[in-house]
Amino acid sequence: MSEAILTSFEGSNDTERFASAMAYCREHPGTTLTVPPGNYIVTGELARAAQEHVMRGDWGRNPQRIMFNPKYEFDRGIDFAGQRGTRVLAKGAALLIDGFMEPVSLRDCEDVEIVGLTIDHIRRPFSQGTVRTVDPASGRAVIEFDMDCPVEKGTPLTLRYLFWDPLTGTVLSASVRSCTVLDSHTAEAELSSSIPDGTRFCTIHTYHSRPAILIEQAKDIRLTDVTIHSQPGMGVVGNRSRDIVLTRLRVVPAVGQMWSTNTDATHFTAIRGLLRFENCEFEGQGDDFTNVHGYYQAIVEREDDRTVRIREKTPDGTHAQTLDYPDPGDILELTSYDTLEVKDSFRVTDCEPMPEEWMCRVTLDRPLPENTDGWMLADVTALPRLEVIGCHASSHFARSVLIKTRSALIEGNTFRNVQGPAIVAAAESWWYEGVCPANVIIRNNRILNCGWAWGEAAGIVVKADSEHPSGQSIRNILIEDNLIDAPRQEHAVFCRNAEGLTIRRNRMNVRGKPVVIEDCTEVETDG
Repeated sequence: MSEAILTSFEGSNDTERFASAMAYCREHPGTTLTVPPGNYIVTGELARAAQEHVMRGDWGRNPQRIMFNPKYEFDRGIDFAGQRGTRVLAKGAALLIDGFMEPVSLRDCEDVEIVGLTIDHIRRPFSQGTVRTVDPASGRAVIEFDMDCPVEKGTPLTLRYLFWDPLTGTVLSASVRSCTVLDSHTAEAELSSSIPDGTRFCTIHTYHSRPAILIEQAKDIRLTDVTIHSQPGMGVVGNRSRDIVLTRLRVVPAVGQMWSTNTDATHFTAIRGLLRFENCEFEGQGDDFTNVHGYYQAIVEREDDRTVRIREKTPDGTHAQTLDYPDPGDILELTSYDTLEVKDSFRVTDCEPMPEEWMCRVTLDRPLPENTDGWMLADVTALPRLEVIGCHASSHFARSVLIKTRSALIEGNTFRNVQGPAIVAAAESWWYEGVCPANVIIRNNRILNCGWAWGEAAGIVVKADSEHPSGQSIRNILIEDNLIDAPRQEHAVFCRNAEGLTIRRNRMNVRGKPVVIEDCTEVETDG
């Protein structure tokens, strides 16, 4: 065991000092590294160049096509690769990222904790301003961007955005038909509907790219009192790792800002063991607060009756942009793409990853059916026990908690003003994300004014999401003692394709039928 202080490491800049400290921790397992309070600039040539390319429009109207693929070259900031037993104490320390990069990489490491660190950007990956002039007749408006948000002629401005009324504190429903930059702080926009003069406007400049914190091929990782204020992509991405605990993680806008991460606050794939959120806070991100799932793999080639080549086919690739593959001993379920029904399961005896071909060769313990057209394989061993306890989520896009695992407890959380349903338990064959959830407890949550933009219900949705869902592919769902208050929405709870569904002692205030149940069996409700 050793102790170190960041100020003791030499370097001409903060990036070099962190690199020296990480090298020391790698060589000295069990090190406690203290990072004194203050602002630390972390950057790299690729990071600065990426931001310049995005803001100039060099990478098109949707830079994700360049920034979100396995061959994309990027800078990493603080890299924990190869470390064991490191503890970073960073209360009051803030990383100010100069450019677009991956600020913290927890790869190939074990028993690591980060305490108190904040991540933000010098030039944030979004822009906000004020609508100053509105012509109700034509829908044309002038947007005046804040002084710290300069834009260029080619800057992407219409990927994902929001209009916010500062007087009422509500998001306004309006879309941008076109937007033309007039100068570095002014743009002219054509809107779908009239909005009040003085409305605030915020827009991102890219969707997915590298996350603020990557956890990959890691074990026993703890993030405690960590804050993420901005990132051109997701906040925390976990992949092929085991036992992750997030305590008082905050993915929230900085003071005076409306946006936090450009897309998901957190996203976890192929996780084993425990994944726990405790007393965390999420606000203003451009997508889900968390999405926890494995991948459906398409069967693309059969070598014999037990050996096949399989490929993950999500539209954007994996969220870590590295190949997903099972380990020997894992159980793969054979699942229908069309209905999401499970036909059989098989044990992996051998697996050869083939990253260049974006597929893997797997050998199973017994023969597959003769015809596997329209069927997928899903690794149900690489799924975590998910616990979301005492968290708060508000004013963000998409859903809050998206569950695609076989054991989950969602308890004592508050969800407020979320665009879609607060809690969704659903596999999605069209996005190749699964599996159908089971053994899910949703209890004692407060869901307030959610689902205002879309979704089958404001509060909780349970469904098999495929072309023709059939059967009861979802099992053992308990929904009890929740408050769902959404008086403008039609339904509070929607459930489909579940076997073993209990809904009891919930308080629901909606304008239509509170609970809708379709194609479920073994149902118990109290009204």
